[in-house]
Amino acid sequence: MDAEATAGDDRQESVRRFKRDLIRDAAKRVFSEKGIAGASVREIAKAAGYTTGAIYTYFATKEELYAAVLRDSLAALHAEVTTASPDGAVPGGRAEAALRALWTFYDTRRSDFELGFYLYGGARPVGLTRDLDRELNAALDAVMDHIGAGLVADGLASPEEAHHLAVTSATWVFGLLLMTKTGRLRSLHEDAEALLTTYLATLNPTMTRKDRP
Repeated sequence: MDAEATAGDDRQESVRRFKRDLIRDAAKRVFSEKGIAGASVREIAKAAGYTTGAIYTYFATKEELYAAVLRDSLAALHAEVTTASPDGAVPGGRAEAALRALWTFYDTRRSDFELGFYLYGGARPVGLTRDLDRELNAALDAVMDHIGAGLVADGLASPEEAHHLAVTSATWVFGLLLMTKTGRLRSLHEDAEALLTTYLATLNPTMTRKDRP
């Protein structure tokens, strides 16, 4: 293959990636507003500036598109948490840094938080295949494993109990996010950051001592 043909293939691939990303960004907006059940491919196509048929060129089903959006969100979450509390960092605050990063990620990215919780309708996954559901759950579990590694490094958990405590802590953070997003916390005259600091102090009395309210 000559250089001109190679350059042409590269341009085509770049255009394809650009269009796929544009569709995915539009889908993220529509999904965050209407959820996976309420969103239609027609609405996503309109938001992206494409025809409905063009969407199916890149994504076989609406569920596949939703999975791509959520996959990107979870990858970004994992990157933020691991950057805030990298492996090999000096123990003593890794778990706190990871949990604060979890909080900050979803607190500043409302659509990502809503996307994650639109995955479920009642108590069961909506629309996703078993393989996609397993893949996305594994991506979230990787975040829990990193938080757990921080707990072990900080001396707050044994390797056997690290995952359980990581999920417990993340569940508390998700609850705080839900109370904040729905306005319930404001009606109770409480501050989310102060509550987060209080929780981290109960997790480890040596954590955030100087920042306690």
